[in-house]
Amino acid sequence: MAVWSEGKKRLRPLTVQAALVLAVLAPAVAEGGLWVRHPLTTVVNLLVAAGAVGAGALLATDGDQRVTGYVLIASGVARPLGWADEWVSGPGPLYAAVFGYLSITLSAWALLRYPARGLGFIRRRFMAVLAAWLIGVPVIEVCVARPQWLGDENATSSTWWPYLWTSRPAFDVISNALMVGSALLAIGFLALMLRQLRVGGRRERAVRLPVAAAGMLAAVVAGVVVVVTSVAGPHEEVFAIEGMAQLGVPIGFLVSFAQQRMTRLSTMVTVFDNTNPTTHLLRQVLRHNLRDPKLDLLVWSDADQTYLTVDGGPADIGSSLAGRQAIPVMGHGGRPLAVVVTESDAAGDADLVDAAVAISRLALENLLLSRRLLTADYDARQVIVADLHDGAQKDLCALRVALSKLGCAEPEALPGLVETADRLVVNALRELRDLAHGVYPHTLTHAGLAAAIEETADELDLIVHLTAPEHRLPATVEKTVYFFVNEALTNAHKHAGTIRLQVEVRQSGGVVIAEVRDDGTGGADGNGPGLARLRDRIEAHGGRLQISSPRGTGTHVVARIPCV
Repeated sequence: MAVWSEGKKRLRPLTVQAALVLAVLAPAVAEGGLWVRHPLTTVVNLLVAAGAVGAGALLATDGDQRVTGYVLIASGVARPLGWADEWVSGPGPLYAAVFGYLSITLSAWALLRYPARGLGFIRRRFMAVLAAWLIGVPVIEVCVARPQWLGDENATSSTWWPYLWTSRPAFDVISNALMVGSALLAIGFLALMLRQLRVGGRRERAVRLPVAAAGMLAAVVAGVVVVVTSVAGPHEEVFAIEGMAQLGVPIGFLVSFAQQRMTRLSTMVTVFDNTNPTTHLLRQVLRHNLRDPKLDLLVWSDADQTYLTVDGGPADIGSSLAGRQAIPVMGHGGRPLAVVVTESDAAGDADLVDAAVAISRLALENLLLSRRLLTADYDARQVIVADLHDGAQKDLCALRVALSKLGCAEPEALPGLVETADRLVVNALRELRDLAHGVYPHTLTHAGLAAAIEETADELDLIVHLTAPEHRLPATVEKTVYFFVNEALTNAHKHAGTIRLQVEVRQSGGVVIAEVRDDGTGGADGNGPGLARLRDRIEAHGGRLQISSPRGTGTHVVARIPCV
């Protein structure tokens, strides 16, 4: 069984760190003498490379953005390698001349693709034209140029260069065409990015905004750089400015990715805030936010002591986990609640998975609490029916029989029949009064909490030392405290083997603390039905219940209930 582990959480940060180190060291070597001649440009190039690799590695952990992340990493690596002409011997100048705009092309691809899973028809056509222009035209330019015309003044005979047909007029024409075409493509790119900002809802546009703004700024500056270098030749200062503008692209991706994750989390929270949770709904929300349409949720059943599907059928654990990961969802006290079965890729973002598991835990615990309260309500109704049947109904039936005899009874038998009927009426009224008191005590409404607790203690023949506030508590809190104390006293009467108890109710800030302590046998089962009902009632009000019951030293039950 493949279970989510801390080791897997540490793998991704180490991978990102290794990629960042490689992305800085390799270009640092490639840029050679630029370190001495223009250190600012070199540092900017390294920052852009590291930023692009880091942002790309982060995006690659998301299944929908994996390709975008890889493209961004390639863009970061390609940018400093465009300065390979610093090494005048070998293929460096040729590579820089042909692939000098590769980083821009890859960045444009990532910007146009994000945050979708792929490029649309128009964007694919645009990228094909952009790649052909920014890579194909420089290839033609190299075929008709000398290295010196492209700014490689120190080129030697050891420099790799085709020298197929050197022609200055042809070179000038191709350079001007490259400049004009690049400017037009920059305008087209800006139009596509602006169009992207108008698509989707407010949240989707907010996610796209940082990336779109950074991309448009970088496109404008890149277009200006192409024009300037085509007219006046390469200048390190110009490339430094371009690098500063491109540094905003990975920053924009990081900001947008963080916003996207926050949007996912807020969506999950909003869904369970505004609706009653169900296991079907929880599975759908997890599928959407973890980007795994095949995600499955196996829910633990206490009655069956096994995991079930959300449809209620038995879960085939073996087939469900084939090639997948199981992420356990544990509840209070380590109690199993469910297992989230997802693809390994979908579980790549440890932080998002942790948040999803935490929200799943809350949703499942609330669902189980609602079901337990509903079951308790049904049980209470059955108890009322049984009490009516065995108590007041029996007396009323006997009363009916007694009254039916009055019509044909001898005069001397009438006093006895009337006395019997009166006794049956008194018994029925007492049964109904006791039943009503169990449902909701009249004393609590009119005399307050302390009087209602004392009345319960008297009925159970318990000696209770009571400390309670003199002022009335909020109505819902007072009812919750009363039923908590009533249930605790009843449990003590049945199981503790003692008649002496201490009850203390006090208000501290915005919390009411109710304590019931006995000196009985102890050893109470915190998961038993009586104390479980207590816990459910308290937690339904947003409170918490603590139970201490060492065997032989009595039981101490504490409820903390918020006033609001």
